[in-house]
Amino acid sequence: MANLDEQAQAQGFLNYKGRLLNHLEMVYRPGERHLVTKLFTALGCTVTDTGHTHLGIAVGATDKYGLNNALYASEVTSEQWALEQLLQKALAGESQLSAAFAGYEEKFRRHPQLTSHFGIRYPSFDAVEKTLDHLQNRLDPELKGRVEVKGIFRPGEPGSMSDFIMQAFIKTDVAASGLITFGQHIELQAQRI
Repeated sequence: MANLDEQAQAQGFLNYKGRLLNHLEMVYRPGERHLVTKLFTALGCTVTDTGHTHLGIAVGATDKYGLNNALYASEVTSEQWALEQLLQKALAGESQLSAAFAGYEEKFRRHPQLTSHFGIRYPSFDAVEKTLDHLQNRLDPELKGRVEVKGIFRPGEPGSMSDFIMQAFIKTDVAASGLITFGQHIELQAQRI
């Protein structure tokens, strides 16, 4: 039955005439394509190796072409990688840049909602809890230290946005929609109807 529901939902993407989020493009370090697959599989997404430059990552139901409700990840270009390597060296030292980055990281720990991120919606609070349990207790060894749960905000708890939304924030440097060096923040969210 879920397969029929997913097919109907996917067909809805093609027939929908309004606007919606189409996709988000990310990059990963050279040689880490397999880690992107492991990360997004752990988040409950379906990852497809297209055989081309990018991985297709379906967040949930998508159209038959994998063009909507999707994430993509490609290996970083040589030009961006050269910039990333210089940036990593600059952040490793004791400079104004590294101090500013430390302040940015600390702000994210306190107020992750106020930091650039993208969100993945889950069907229930339980689904978010199961994903968090997986990330915290059964994460693939290759991802240890590369994926961190940074904040969990359950309804009624300190920092909660509302009594009908659960949010959890993770940070990873496996793939990013900007600079890999700064990492990618991802919100895992469920909404009580």
